Amino acid sequence: MDSLELAVHYEPGNPHDPTGGDLYDWFQLPDGTVHITVVDALGHGITSTRSTLNVTHAVRTLALDGHPLTAIVKRADEILMPLDSDLLATVLLARLNPATGELSLANGSHPPALLVRSDGQADFLNVRGRGIGYPLAGSEKVLQTRMEPGDLLLLYTDGLTQSRRDPIEGEARLIDSARKQSRDPTASLPGAIAGDMRTVVLHPDDTLALAVRMGRPGN
Repeated sequence: MDSLELAVHYEPGNPHDPTGGDLYDWFQLPDGTVHITVVDALGHGITSTRSTLNVTHAVRTLALDGHPLTAIVKRADEILMPLDSDLLATVLLARLNPATGELSLANGSHPPALLVRSDGQADFLNVRGRGIGYPLAGSEKVLQTRMEPGDLLLLYTDGLTQSRRDPIEGEARLIDSARKQSRDPTASLPGAIAGDMRTVVLHPDDTLALAVRMGRPGN
């Protein structure tokens, strides 16, 4: 089976808060695919941490119960909103088959994943959808593509691209940083990208960056 490398960087918007509203979860499904969830809940501190934990637990349960990727955001909204009507969270779901590189993405109002190919080509993988607590919550479709050995997938929260309050400018800088850092060791890559992106912080926010790299057979 091809190797899969994963690393994450997290920093709260307020350095005095030990936790925040950004969270990730990953686990292997019975068919061998790897499921990754990235959540960004409204707010900061312990309250938002509780919200993100509830979302990640709901998504994990639904995924392990065999619900299709396209239905999980909507179903999580149906489960959680009666319990917490104030919950508002964006969600990005990824499924990756380490053996074949097949990648599927579902989205609920979350910033798009960035895929950097081994030759330096970089593209945002946009999927329309609405997050938990939003009207008509759910991912409109599942985007499917394939990662090749050496390719890099970056999942993140908007604290990474909106530190200067301009998300379009932030996305352009993210592409430049990811290309520049793409050959760095995976373990240090998310932190290095966050360092590039947050040299100027006009809008403090919780920040999470998660990198996934496809290895080569036997690595």
